[in-house]
Amino acid sequence: MALIMVQSPKGGVGSTFLAAQLSLHLASKGYEVNALDCTYQNSLKMHFGFTPTQAVPEVNSVDDEALVGFGVKLLQGYTFTRALATRTDAVRALEKLFDREHVWIVDVASEDRHLIDMLMPHCALHICPLLPTAASLATLNKLNPTVPTMKLERTVFVLNQLDDRQRLSRHSHSFIRDLFGDQLLATIRRDEAVNEALARFEPLPKYASTSAALQDLRHFAARVEERIGLTRLPEAVEAKSIGEV
Repeated sequence: MALIMVQSPKGGVGSTFLAAQLSLHLASKGYEVNALDCTYQNSLKMHFGFTPTQAVPEVNSVDDEALVGFGVKLLQGYTFTRALATRTDAVRALEKLFDREHVWIVDVASEDRHLIDMLMPHCALHICPLLPTAASLATLNKLNPTVPTMKLERTVFVLNQLDDRQRLSRHSHSFIRDLFGDQLLATIRRDEAVNEALARFEPLPKYASTSAALQDLRHFAARVEERIGLTRLPEAVEAKSIGEV
């Protein structure tokens, strides 16, 4: 149905967190979701309650048993995508990989320029998380070496860990909103429950159903649906909020 890439030019801004939460929300709405972790850290699974030692099947493996968490099929793509760099049929391999029956959410490392360039033509949306910090905002010109950031038609931004009590955070929000307008898809409030849930290997909706960030995440996921015109399959289950996952 759609390929959504989550990637930021700055590491540590919550790309994996947002990829996981978007996957959980869309699965709860009845979409068939595959979440593909293309990072060396292989930490996407932890947001679904799996431990760091839990094996995740390779995306191109047909023999491994599927790993499913809360309706989301988890796959590892680091080794596969690294191998694509030396293949002459890399584009064709990607086209065969991303079937049209699923929503694919792909977590890509900040520095993986080769994979970003390969995925971008296939993306319905590129979600770029930012933090309200000078270090994060300073990397905006690194998104694309040839196209101005404001002219990247498939790229939208999510301002993560917003704290209205901090002046820099408020000013960063105003700056991003004024600069990008509708390209700023959502803001996610800072909430310690996010880190606590991860430390306990529990999904955020299960660990902290009243988390301040959850309302923002629901809005974020709804904006993604609207932005790319997602349509659920006829047999989709009744919609549930992310807090009911």
